[in-house]
Amino acid sequence: MPLRFLHFADLHLGIENYGRLDPGTGLHSRIRDFVGSLSFVFDLAIERNVDLVVFAGDAYKTCDPTPTHQREFALHLRRLHQAGIPIVMVVGNHDTPVAFGKATSVDIFSALELDNTYVIRRPDLLRLETRSGPIQIAGLPWPTRGVLRTHEDFKNLPQEELATKIREICSTQIDEFARQLDPGIPSLLAAHVAAAEATYSGSERTAIIGQDPTLLTGTLANPAFDYVALGHVHKHQDLHSGQPPPVVYSGSIERIDFGEEKEEKGVCLVSIEDDPTSPTGRTTSFEFAPTDARRFVTIQLEVLEEEDPTQAIVEAIAETDIDDAIVRIAYTLHSETAPPINLEQVRQALAPAFFVAGILPQKEPTTRLRRAGVSEEMGLGDALDRYIDNNPHLQEHRATLQRYADELDRQIDLAPVDAGDRPHSHSD
Repeated sequence: MPLRFLHFADLHLGIENYGRLDPGTGLHSRIRDFVGSLSFVFDLAIERNVDLVVFAGDAYKTCDPTPTHQREFALHLRRLHQAGIPIVMVVGNHDTPVAFGKATSVDIFSALELDNTYVIRRPDLLRLETRSGPIQIAGLPWPTRGVLRTHEDFKNLPQEELATKIREICSTQIDEFARQLDPGIPSLLAAHVAAAEATYSGSERTAIIGQDPTLLTGTLANPAFDYVALGHVHKHQDLHSGQPPPVVYSGSIERIDFGEEKEEKGVCLVSIEDDPTSPTGRTTSFEFAPTDARRFVTIQLEVLEEEDPTQAIVEAIAETDIDDAIVRIAYTLHSETAPPINLEQVRQALAPAFFVAGILPQKEPTTRLRRAGVSEEMGLGDALDRYIDNNPHLQEHRATLQRYADELDRQIDLAPVDAGDRPHSHSD
């Protein structure tokens, strides 16, 4: 009989963007979205009668969740407990406090010593008995820089060298897990890490670049494991597709921002079964089960000179399915004498939406011509501004992108180079 488990990650309960407070309950309307997706996950686990649930990290938005968010998560964990389904939770970066020694946001579930509830906050190898037999779970929580900074040998290392050291430690730990495994028993690696080959989405692109220590897929895809359950990246993907073992980001279960607009959200249902034709004696398969995540919709249009802008926008709305979605409109006017937008009429057309994120006028796309003339004399910040002006989906990340651009500019100016090879900067 196959051993079956559900793999999910990146709940981020507590994110309260693109919504409003419900005056009847005092709760933010987006809480319902995240709790609803979590409810779907555990409904599915109970309905499919899985042997185990593996949560690969980031239960909450922050490491200090509110009592309300803790209550909602605990109520759903109780449902698994009542169904007799074990859950293993790996601590993620959002679960981890900055101060060394403080409790993580999920430590309370370990402290209560609840049956069938396991929290991995340090690298550990568990062997659990399930209804379909034993399974080995190697847990690798988020590798924090703070822990290394407490050691004399590492506390003064530059960020890049520290990231390299963390990568080496994680690789060594995975190899050690593999050596300790019983090859006759199904095994999985559950980790909250950044993989170098992963495709990032949405706010992750600006939050992760240059900060996270990354592991190679080849390191994670150790053949001693039957499945690698990953958390941290919000886009569902198998980094080792077509080859054993699957190295899978289940992705987040609810959309967070417009960068995730086109992505399907969900969980993975995994099956490990005996297969005498396989080198390991087992075969692993999985299916992706989508959640009913809140839709994000961008309506982008150019209003021609002869068109009435309000009418053009209203017609574009009518042609788009916006029911119960988080919606934004980005429009470009090609006439300087066009009448002003009737925002009240536009908002009436947007009434079926769950939330209107913005009605954003865009600059005339003449900047595309300027972009072709970008030269060495143009500053990085100016070039980035022009690029963002032509990409509405990046507007909300302008400040973060500019911060990274300023840091890159600073590093280029400070980098030691030979006089003959010195690059031109905007200050030359």
